[in-house]
Amino acid sequence: MTFTFKFFPFKDLIFSIVPTVGTYGGYLKGIIIFPNKWVALGSGLLVSIILGIIFHAENKRSYKKSLAEILATGYFMNFTGRLAKLLKGRADINFSFPDANLEPYPPEKVNVEVGMPATLNALVNYCNKVEAQAEVVYIRESTKNDPYWVWAKKEEDGTITIYEFPRTLFALSMYLEKEFENPEISEKSSKKIYKYFDEKLKQLKIKHSNEFPNDRIKFKYV
Repeated sequence: MTFTFKFFPFKDLIFSIVPTVGTYGGYLKGIIIFPNKWVALGSGLLVSIILGIIFHAENKRSYKKSLAEILATGYFMNFTGRLAKLLKGRADINFSFPDANLEPYPPEKVNVEVGMPATLNALVNYCNKVEAQAEVVYIRESTKNDPYWVWAKKEEDGTITIYEFPRTLFALSMYLEKEFENPEISEKSSKKIYKYFDEKLKQLKIKHSNEFPNDRIKFKYV
């Protein structure tokens, strides 16, 4: 784990850890026989430093988890917004293809596959795969002036599949530069952070089960 003073608990160190150096030294003195009080105080200081390092690690973990959960919440709202309402409705969904043709599909013939990556490499690979096999298609609503785009592909059985993936995860490298500074560190760090993201999505799907069309949106681990 990369050390940075951004997460170092100076406040805890000043108001909590340092004042108890003597206490830690006294506690250790009750267990271990020290040659003099300076060694005892030094031992107490060592314990304080160790606790400071532990607090630093916990603060950093909490920050990464909170960041992943915020991104997951924002991403999930896309599925409980316009797209979810269309998929749960009865009216045809109009897709505007690159050739300018407008094709309506009933909701039961529209499927959504969401690729959930385990690491940054998996996210990049799935993104490249989607861009290679699908095309940018606009969904138009009669009640809205502004269409929104998705990656989609017509299937041979007459259905259409929308391919999704959490693009928002690419933003993590801007917030956690040290965690994504080289390929090796990126893979290790992204694995932990993406897990927080996935766990939050699962919680949100349960919490908003009445708004979320589970039969139309399938999550696939990639």
